[in-house]
Amino acid sequence: MTTTKKLIILISVTFFIFFNLTASAKEYTAKGTVNAINSSSQKLNISHGPVKGLMGAMKMDFKVSDPEMLSDVSIGNTIKFTLNEDKKGNLTITDLEIIENSEKVIID
Repeated sequence: MTTTKKLIILISVTFFIFFNLTASAKEYTAKGTVNAINSSSQKLNISHGPVKGLMGAMKMDFKVSDPEMLSDVSIGNTIKFTLNEDKKGNLTITDLEIIENSEKVIID
């Protein structure tokens, strides 16, 4: 193998490693209302407004990164939350803040 080919391979491998190490998950902030709490699947169903750079307003389920988050919220709560999008496009709530409280109901 020539020196030029070795150099091209080395640069390619270096670029690939650098790109994979620096490619991090994306984070988004959103605001919405909790419609349902599903402890068994560790998900919150939320009606949310537009998520800038990700999606428009809609109602959908989001998995939480920490099951304790489910005990912090109640149906009807208005929350501000952080979504983490991994490399495969999976969305997970990594942080949430209750903006407005309500009564708690849990769906199992």
